[in-house]
Formats: sequence, C-alpha cells, structure tokens
Amino acid sequence: MVTFNKLILKSISSKFYRSIGLVVIGFVVSFSLIMTSLIIIGMKHGSENVVDRMGADIIVVPKNYGSEIEGMLLTTQKSYFYMNDSIVDKIKSIDGIDKISTQTFLMTLDASCCDQSAQIIGIDIDTDFTVTPWMDKKFINSLDEGEIIAGDRVAVRENKTFKMFGDSYKVSAILDESGSMMDNTVFVSRKNMPVMIDKARKAGQGIVKEVGADDISAVLISVIDKSQIQQIVGKLSSIDGIDIVTTDMVSSKLSSGLKEMSTVYILIIALIVVVSILLLYFIYYITLNERKSEIEILRTIGISRRKVKHFLISEISIISFAGACLGVILGFVFYVVLYQIIKNTNKIPLVSPTIKEEIIIALYGFLITFILGPICAYTRINKVCPKEVIK
Repeated sequence: MVTFNKLILKSISSKFYRSIGLVVIGFVVSFSLIMTSLIIIGMKHGSENVVDRMGADIIVVPKNYGSEIEGMLLTTQKSYFYMNDSIVDKIKSIDGIDKISTQTFLMTLDASCCDQSAQIIGIDIDTDFTVTPWMDKKFINSLDEGEIIAGDRVAVRENKTFKMFGDSYKVSAILDESGSMMDNTVFVSRKNMPVMIDKARKAGQGIVKEVGADDISAVLISVIDKSQIQQIVGKLSSIDGIDIVTTDMVSSKLSSGLKEMSTVYILIIALIVVVSILLLYFIYYITLNERKSEIEILRTIGISRRKVKHFLISEISIISFAGACLGVILGFVFYVVLYQIIKNTNKIPLVSPTIKEEIIIALYGFLITFILGPICAYTRINKVCPKEVIK
C-alpha cells in the first residue's frame, strides 16, 4: 500500500506543471463557489436586516429627501435634513396610527471631533421603537446626559466610552450588526442634543449643519393594521412639505437589487463551472491518451485493470483535493478581506453568514470541486484501461 501511494505521488510530481494546472482549475472552481455563495448569503442577510431594522411601517421626511433616507437605510450613506416638529401633530391626527417617534440627524465634519467620523442621531428614548429593540441583549429606559448608544462598527473604547467634541460619553448599549448606516451611528437623546451642539461649538469642532431645538429629520410610524398602510400613506400625502417611505418600498428595492446581483453572480459561477468541466475533460482526454503505453505496461506486469483504474482515480482525486482545499481556504480569506472593505465603503447591506452557513458553504464548495476531476476523467479512464493484457 505504501509503495502504491508513493507511485501515485511520483506520477503527480513527474508531471509537475500539468498537475499544477489541474490544481489551479480546481482552485478557481472552489474559490468562485465559496466567494459567490458567501456574498449572496451576506447580501440576503443584510437585506433582511435592513427591513427588520426599519421597525417603522412608514417614515416621513422633508420634501425631496425620500431618496436620502432610502440611501441611509440601504447603505452606510450619511446625511442630514430637517423639518419643524409641528409636523408631528398633523401626523397624529390621522386614524390608524399606533406609534410615532421622531429622530434628528447630525453629521460630524470629520474624525478630528470624535474617535471616528460618525452619523449622530437623536432619538426620543421614551417613544422609540426602532433602535432600542436591536441592542445587544440590554434594555435601557433612558439616555442621560453623557450617555450614548453605539452602532456595531463604532470605535468604542475598551472602557466602554466614545469621545465626541472633547468629552467622553458612556456607551450604555451597542446595537447588533445590521449592514446598514446604523452600524456607523451614535445615538443620543434628542433632549440632550442642544447641550452636545453647544459643547461642539465651544470646542471649535462642529457638525455639518447646526440644528434648532424644534428641528427633526424623520418621523417613524407604526400602524395598527398593516393592511391599511397604503390608505394611511394616502392620508399623509395631503400634508405639504414631506416625502413618504414605506417598508414595502425599501423591501421591493432590496429584493430587486438582490435578485439582479444574485443572477449576475450565478451566471458567472455557472460559466466558470462549465468552462472548467470542458477544460478538465479535454485535459484528461489528452493526458490519458498520452499515458496509454504506461497503462499497458502496468497491465503487462500483472497489475489488474481494477488497480490501474484505482491508481488513476486516486491520482486525479489527490489533485482535485488540493485544488478544492486551496479554493476553500483562500475563498474564506479573501471574503474576510472583502467584507472589511465593504464595511468601510459599503454600497450594499452585507452581514456575515452564520457559522453553520459557512460550514455548509465550505462543504459543498469542497465536495463539488473534489468530485469534478474524477467525474470528468472517469469515462476516459474506462476506455484507456485495456480489459485484456497485451501480449
């Protein structure tokens, strides 16, 4: 058995460049399967998170800023826009509304004012129903002066603080990852925002635009009956100076974008697999034809047809195994690098797959690549292995 294994390895090393070429083909297939699957599932999770994280059925923003709020929800885009809070009374007068909460957006000029450049959102902790449910297993009833809630990607210090405008703020809770703008956001109490703006002014470190006490950026609405959302949107449309964004609108855009991107990725991977199968088939067709005399010699010295076939399949399996392993390992490594890049320059919502999903992806990427080589070569092996020993 040891001699047989040494013979297989000797055969692989004797045709070094051919073996490397076959390993590379296996690597490309495995790498492509792993990367594509991780990205598609990551986008799927990110899209689902965005819709879940909205919390609100309807979001009302100032006129001409509907696309801005969609951009904030769908990517890590930061923005700011304002309207007077008198709009809230008009919205409250509409029947069918269950909950209302307001938010105010600030955006820092640069990282010099804070531990990192961040979107700052003022929330009403007493009425909020979109942020606090996503904190990391911690519920808080209030945000006192000097306290904040941090997004998953905010650079919180080891002592659970975040420095803004010359002061250190206690991080009362950290949100779970969402793959959206919320991950890079610092949440503060709206009632404490005037004090924060004053500190920024005194420190000579500002925000993009100063905000009045009566300014709000968005009104988040939860309705009593989800089937009545469109009717309520119709009533809200009678209010001047606002844009309206619904969960269905965001979900539709996400689904459409995800479907288009998934289709492109699937077509690319299908093309790679088909081309790889053709390459492997023709390479094994040529190389096995070239080895006819070698195979006939093995048969002549008494090695059975079954053992010769086993020898060839084992050789091809080792090469496929190497390519599959290399593709799986580097696929995950490159995905981690890509994920970090997307986290910093995110134009799509992306959340890492679960450990279970990663294991499944690794197994199917490995198995498909591993069996591809032997399958492509099997028919030719049967033909080049003579049933009778040549005398």
